[in-house]
This record gives sequence, structure tokens and C-alpha cells, in this order.
Amino acid sequence: MGMLTDAKLRVLKANGRIQKISDGNGLYAYLGTKSRGVSWQMAYRFGGKQKVFTIGRYPETGLAEARKKCFEARQLLEHGIDPGEQKKADKAALAEAECNASLTFAAIGNQWFAKHCADTVPSTQEKTRWYLDTLFEYFGNIPFAGLERKTLVDAVKDIQDKVSPHMAHRAAGVLNRVCLYAWDCGYTDHNLVDRISSALKPQKVKHRAALIAPKEVGSLLQKINQYAGVGFSVAYCLKILPYLALRSEEIRGARWTELDLNAAVWTVPAMRHEYGGGMKMRIEHVIPLSRQAVELFKELKNLQTMTQGDCELCFPSPRAKGRHITSESLLVALKVIHGSNNISVHGFRTTFSTLARERGFNPAHIEKQLSHKEENGVIEAYDRSTYFEQRRIDMQKWADYLDELRETKD
Repeated sequence: MGMLTDAKLRVLKANGRIQKISDGNGLYAYLGTKSRGVSWQMAYRFGGKQKVFTIGRYPETGLAEARKKCFEARQLLEHGIDPGEQKKADKAALAEAECNASLTFAAIGNQWFAKHCADTVPSTQEKTRWYLDTLFEYFGNIPFAGLERKTLVDAVKDIQDKVSPHMAHRAAGVLNRVCLYAWDCGYTDHNLVDRISSALKPQKVKHRAALIAPKEVGSLLQKINQYAGVGFSVAYCLKILPYLALRSEEIRGARWTELDLNAAVWTVPAMRHEYGGGMKMRIEHVIPLSRQAVELFKELKNLQTMTQGDCELCFPSPRAKGRHITSESLLVALKVIHGSNNISVHGFRTTFSTLARERGFNPAHIEKQLSHKEENGVIEAYDRSTYFEQRRIDMQKWADYLDELRETKD
């Protein structure tokens, strides 16, 4: 390098033909046939092909700067990198960075929602959408790159004060998932809301109401046995539920095609429709039916056939044959039967888990009947047992025990 000077460059003019005035080491000043200015180019070979690397225009890019960029390009070549392709990649990265810098929290939040919430059930989508929209009210229009942790903390604290600590913790959870998504996508290089829940009031763990005293369980079973209510779906669902200890959605959505009453087996599918409706963990669950459960299902089927004709659902709504009973209808009936609000449908699972353990049932069989996920990942990966035959014996013992409690007169 060093063949050119600023004095030579200033007097260069187009002369009707292409001019390439070398400065050495592949760098040259280029003038086209009709060009009114000089541009810097560097000739090089890469991958067996002759190529040209455009550096900039003179005088915006001065002679010293052009030589410096030529030297840097040669260093890339020594490391097996094509400087022309690297320039394109750098330009694309800069454009993407500028685009990302202008993306608002709302834009990224909507991206996350579309990608991760599209396949969830409608009720979950509605709840998540509410939390997102609430957060958007605070900082939705602010570019994500310009957000500060204090802004986010102040927002969830405000939700805590105006709504409730529970809702604030839920909103913080959604906020955390959006920020993690932004991190994964390269919109940020850290998680702005790491451990943000520590800024909120601790949540009080409130377990769902459940009866665990045998005397109270027996009294409730007696009342359930006498309950009539509107229609018969709710009444029979409450009669059958204690024998099985299923979740509300799992039993309310039961189909007759899932039941084999001759074999005394109920196979609850992982999903009943595109939004779920089957098992909570989305894993098929095969349940042994006690003699009492089979008899109740047969009674229900006969009653249903006589009054409604053929029906796909075991517990259809009295208002619409094509829809099953709701969780609200089941809970309201249970509260009326119990005579108190301190009761829950989910509590039957707690009753089973507690009293079955007290009576010496195998904890592994209980957990499998409840369809609980194994917390130990290694055990979950290798232990595929279902304990079906053992559970068949246990669930018959459980049903007989419930009958004893119901028939005991105090």
C-alpha cells in the first residue's frame, strides 16, 4: 500500500472508460465510465473465485480508513472468512438489531402468546390474555430494549395493591415467560424479571376443602345418596365420584364408549377433543371399577335410555344433551348437600389419598390411581408400571369401606 495520495485522488475524473488506480495489496480507487466520484474496492480470491469487496466512497471514506478496512478484510481471509459475505452478515445483523430495538413489549408478548398459547384450552387462553392485556396497559407501548426492571416491578406491585397478591403473582408468572421468550429469541441478553416474585407479598397456600374424618365422610355420603336435584346427571356423578377419586373434568366429560362395564374398566383418554377434556397430564388412564361403581353406571345408563334415549355422554347437561354438566353445577349441588361452602369436588381426591393411606393402602398404588406425575425424573423415565391388578383389589376395598361409612348410624 502507499501508491495513492489524497492529491492524486482529488484530481481523478471520469474519462469515458473504467479506471482502477491501485494503492497496493488489492486495494484500488474505482471510477466508472460515467461516475462522478471515486469508490474504494478490494480485489481478492476466495474459494477459487475472483471477487470484489466494496469498502466505501471517497472522500466519505478517506484513504487511511480505506487502507484500514482493506487490512481488516485481509485478516478475515487469513482466517478463512469471506469479507464480502461477512459484510452482508453484519449488515443483516445490524438491521435485525435495529428492528428488535423498536419492538414493543406488546409485540413480543403477542408473539409469545401466538406461539405458546394457541393450543391451550379456551379458558386458559382467556386467563392468559387477561394477564397480558393488563401488563400491556402498564408498558405495552414501550420498546422492549428500553424497559427497566423497576418499571416491571412497579407494575406487578400495582396489580397486587389494586387487585390481589394472587393475581399479581399470576401476572408476574406470565411476565416472566414473555421475558424468557424474548431472551431465547435474542431480543435481550438477560431476563429482566428474574425472581420478580420476591418483590411481592408471599402467597398463602390454601388447600382445597376436603373431609378426612371418617364420621364426616360417612355423613356426606348418606346425604349424597338421598340427593335428587335437577335431572339425574349431577346426582349420579356425585354418587360415583367418591369411588374413583377422579378430577372434576375427567369424570364430567365421560363417554359411554370409554367404559367397559362387563370388564369393569374405564379408560379415560389423554384428550377427548382438540382442547383436551381428558386427563390433566394428557396421558391415558386405565381405571378399575369397583362392583358399586359398575352398578351405579348401569343404573345411570338404564335411566338415561328410558328418559333421553341414546346419548354419547354419561353425564349430559339437563339443558343440553350434547354438553356435559359443568363444574359449577357439581360444586353448587355438593355445597347444598353438605350444607356449607367449606367443601370442594376436588376434595374427594384428598379424602381418598388420606384415608386410604391410614388404612394401609400402598402409596404407589394410591398415586397411580390419582394419576399423579412422578416427581423423580429418573423413576418416571424407567418405571412404566400401572399396578392395575393391585389397584383393582384396592379400589374394591375402598368402595366397601365407603359403603361401611355411609351405612354406619351414629
